[in-house]
Amino acid sequence: MITETEKLELEKYLPESFAEEIGNYLTSKNVQLTITKKRTTKLGDYQRPFGARKYHKISVNGSLNKYAFLLTLLHEIAHLETYLKYNKKRILPHGIEWKNEFRASLVKLLARGILPNDLSIAIANYAKNPKASSTSDSILSQTLKRYDCNPSVTLSELEERALFRLGKRLFEKGKKRRTRFLCREISTNKFYVVSGLAEVEQVNQTKKNND
Repeated sequence: MITETEKLELEKYLPESFAEEIGNYLTSKNVQLTITKKRTTKLGDYQRPFGARKYHKISVNGSLNKYAFLLTLLHEIAHLETYLKYNKKRILPHGIEWKNEFRASLVKLLARGILPNDLSIAIANYAKNPKASSTSDSILSQTLKRYDCNPSVTLSELEERALFRLGKRLFEKGKKRRTRFLCREISTNKFYVVSGLAEVEQVNQTKKNND
């Protein structure tokens, strides 16, 4: 059982009704949960016990809103449960075994009937075939962003050939390559692969012509 202090700490990142339940689950499974600074390449991460380390490790970006944090944590817990069931078999990280685990947890989440209606609809559609990243589902990604304190735009949300700034550099979005996009830097005409999770500033054609 988690302590009241641990519960209050989790409530900073999770919807209140989930903090104690998930905290107790992580304790029972011997999981070290690390809340990290914002990472542009991933939202969360799972590491199985290895060598002298006998516990599981899960990390989640602390910059996420509470609903995005919950979904990311459930995503990583699905990896943990998949490992416990199939650790002696060779399976794909986001293969059918993981999809089944994650889908089951999402169905249970929806059955509680406590999520906002728009988010419930988006998650129900996403749960039909969960992807490696929630940002791969544009509807779910956009719905989750409604609950951000300071909404931003990720590269995966932009249309192909859209213009965007990453830092001070101007790019055109290109074709998707798994979780990354091949993007052309306007000033040099060179191509770079950019994570779909990267937060960018969308630029319209008029603004480009005035630069």
